[in-house]
Amino acid sequence: MNAGSSPDTGKNAIKGFVIPITEPPVVEIDTEATAAYIRLRDTKVVATKPFGSEKGLVMLDFDADENVVGIEVIRQHEFSIRELIKEVPVEVSDAVLNQTRYVAADLAPA
Repeated sequence: MNAGSSPDTGKNAIKGFVIPITEPPVVEIDTEATAAYIRLRDTKVVATKPFGSEKGLVMLDFDADENVVGIEVIRQHEFSIRELIKEVPVEVSDAVLNQTRYVAADLAPA
């Protein structure tokens, strides 16, 4: 199932680029910033890159092996996992999405 396929927006168009989600993600929600972070793996982030989106700002976090380990969606008002992944091309089963955990963002003071 291609649950979050999005049309080519002309930005970062990588033909055939799909993010596989094989484990239940953890969604960290920051309602004040209207943002959410989808944690796919608990590993060190070595690079963050913008991803073209028509609705808001999407940033992808990568590990040392260039796997996407997190997705940040900014300017979002609906925080269900299915709404959040509409902006990125993902491949995921309903069984995995149904196990998504939602937590408040850990906002440490600056």
